[in-house]
Amino acid sequence: MFNTALEPSSAAALLNPRAIVWKMRSRTALLGGLLALVVVAGAGTAGYRYWRHVQAETPRPAPSTAVVVSAPPQATVAPTEAPRPTPLPPSVFVKVTYTSQSPFRQWGTGDPHQEYCEAAALLMEGSYFGGDARDRFPPAEADAAMARIVSLERSTFPGVLDLPLAAIGRVGTQMYGLRPTIAPVDLQEIERNLAEGRPVILPVMTHGAGGQKISPHYGDTNVYHVILVTGYDASKGLLYTNDAGFTEGQNYAYPWTILSSAIDAQAQKFPQGRVMLVFARP
Repeated sequence: MFNTALEPSSAAALLNPRAIVWKMRSRTALLGGLLALVVVAGAGTAGYRYWRHVQAETPRPAPSTAVVVSAPPQATVAPTEAPRPTPLPPSVFVKVTYTSQSPFRQWGTGDPHQEYCEAAALLMEGSYFGGDARDRFPPAEADAAMARIVSLERSTFPGVLDLPLAAIGRVGTQMYGLRPTIAPVDLQEIERNLAEGRPVILPVMTHGAGGQKISPHYGDTNVYHVILVTGYDASKGLLYTNDAGFTEGQNYAYPWTILSSAIDAQAQKFPQGRVMLVFARP
């Protein structure tokens, strides 16, 4: 049994109006403080979510370079001919309309967009040679266009998900009428093609030397991938890319050392070796 009797001092305190008012105010202040804490925490969480899911979508600005190429070359110069004696510009940026391979951010094991990198690179290449001058594809347009490319890929190369560059070149010819050239990877040749208005497709693994991710945006699983190179800065040792492998991949800068290591990692897994793909008009 509990003792319900009150000590005289306690009873007097409960009957004191000032004591009652003070306790009520204390409780009100405590509740107000807790409410303020919840509001601040909620605002902080909302701010984080806004930054991660909205700010991350903000397009990365185009790099500042000595030369900006906004249209493909008219002349059908062979991409692999001997380098010209004229020095290359110190930096070049080729404006290519961007899409990620998953425009609606549908990522995860089993989602078909995990295998859309080749289609995304082809869509960007085909649109560039077709004169598209937009900054980005609308998500619905990109998704539908890539689905058509993937459908052709699957019917032409049944059961093959990681397409080698030769297969990507063949699909590029069928879809866009472009002439593909596969050549050994060479940094000077990459820069020369970019200076002449031809983006370059490189095959990589998403983890390079020592198993390190080539970009923090990639997951822990090391997978085959292709990246569209759109520019360079020779003094900084950078290649600018439209990397479709993550939403923030527009104008994404990679050190050449990182990409070269990722190409090496790819060459160890696939028989195509250290190669690059360049398209040109017929």
